[in-house]
Amino acid sequence: MRIHFNKATKSIMIISGIFIILYFLMRILPDSECGFLHYEEVVNENGEIEYCATNSAGFIDLTQLDYPVELPLEWDPETKEGLLSLKMNGGRFLLPHELAYTHTKQIHLLLIDESLEDYHHIHPQSEEMGKVYRFYFSPKNSGDYRAYAEVVPKRTRRQLIASNDLKVEGPSEVQNFYRKTNDIQGVLNFQLTEVPEKLKVNQDYRFKLKILDNDGNKASLEKIMGAKAHMVAFDAERRGFAHMHPMEDVLIETEEDDDLSFLFNVPRKGWYRLFAQVQKNGESVYARFDLKVSE
Repeated sequence: MRIHFNKATKSIMIISGIFIILYFLMRILPDSECGFLHYEEVVNENGEIEYCATNSAGFIDLTQLDYPVELPLEWDPETKEGLLSLKMNGGRFLLPHELAYTHTKQIHLLLIDESLEDYHHIHPQSEEMGKVYRFYFSPKNSGDYRAYAEVVPKRTRRQLIASNDLKVEGPSEVQNFYRKTNDIQGVLNFQLTEVPEKLKVNQDYRFKLKILDNDGNKASLEKIMGAKAHMVAFDAERRGFAHMHPMEDVLIETEEDDDLSFLFNVPRKGWYRLFAQVQKNGESVYARFDLKVSE
């Protein structure tokens, strides 16, 4: 028995076939930790639903972007205790129950001094579900620290970034840059590989991060924020930052944690300082790299 299809039915079948092919092609594209689609729901290792806030390598320039949120904060140099709020345009505060989890946390607070030597990644906690969040900060240097808070409201599922300055009494340190792709922190040897000699603006680069122990073997690391490593890049002027997470490549079969790859893409020439953050024995370890984008 023959089945006859009219033109409309054939067109629908052809279009459906094209979409099916595109779907499977997208499935095999290099993927980030949180999935190819922005703000895809993810259930983290703590059983919490979270949304991917930063699954791209894009540099966030806060001199060009105007997020509708402010970051009132205060800090006591004696107790090292700080308080912050997230205040939307119009005066409304973002409350804890309104914030989604991104990479196992509701708030990612990044602090960096003027010399770009002292970087901290902190996760403030809510005060009795109110509008105030508490954090502890022990700076190594003095001068003005730039603070960036990353959050994703559940209602919009869109990343918000608020910034402010935090003053630590004393003179600021001077910036000092030179190309640096290796760093040793304690028993860990960090190597940033596959970095071209010349880097260009607005171009994707895929760097690999290797972490070895004193014997030259792959270091045993613990997960931090749901991954074995995180990276943040700051420009010399502290206009903003790029928050990078490990990529997964489904086209290459590797053992777990063999390949820690990060996408890097920045819009301006100049020096950039990259910090890799890992965890060992329950403590965060930060490695530092310097790269110059010249073309």
